[in-house]
Amino acid sequence: GQELGFNRQQFNPIYAQTSRSKYELQALVDLLQSLLDERRLDWDLSLFTTAEFAFVDLPDAFTTGSSIMPNKRNPDVVELLRAATSPAIGAINELISLLSLPSGYHRDLQNTKGPLLRALTQGLRALRLIPSLLEEFRFDQERMLAAIDGPMHATDRAVELTAAGVPFRDAYRQVASEFDDLANRTAQQSLSNRTSPGACSDLRLNELQQRLDEIS
Repeated sequence: GQELGFNRQQFNPIYAQTSRSKYELQALVDLLQSLLDERRLDWDLSLFTTAEFAFVDLPDAFTTGSSIMPNKRNPDVVELLRAATSPAIGAINELISLLSLPSGYHRDLQNTKGPLLRALTQGLRALRLIPSLLEEFRFDQERMLAAIDGPMHATDRAVELTAAGVPFRDAYRQVASEFDDLANRTAQQSLSNRTSPGACSDLRLNELQQRLDEIS
């Protein structure tokens, strides 16, 4: 084990045999957890780059042109990244269908290597693109702020009334009849009032970075 750089050795030969592919399965599950977060990001980006929202501008390297519309910038790379979960999910299902054989070695287990390597290769390749994507895409802050309209401040007003002593059920009813008054509020006002840990005005990025540093 030391020659190969492993931290420890499995001593029991029966355990060594019956655990075959369980570690591969765990590696794929861990990979899938990251890929699911990546897929959510890709879905958000593919949605918010559309003309209806236009909240996000992708880097040129992550877009391609249209075969018929010269003005079009398709988020093709993001959409392809969105599909990176499929090989991992397929490989997990393949391994699960092969596991729990009788004790001892069985030739069936050689069929786990193909899906394992395919999923790891494609999944890790997709994840390697994410840091560059996160670094280079840009939010259109003005457009995003403009999308926050009056009724979206209703919860802020209800919380203010509750903090002043009004029972929330009464504050809820009161705000429902005051939608027109909420038009005077601004998005910056709402954002600056969100001071709970992790909210817009207290992101705690330094603490999150510290946690990541401790993991790595």
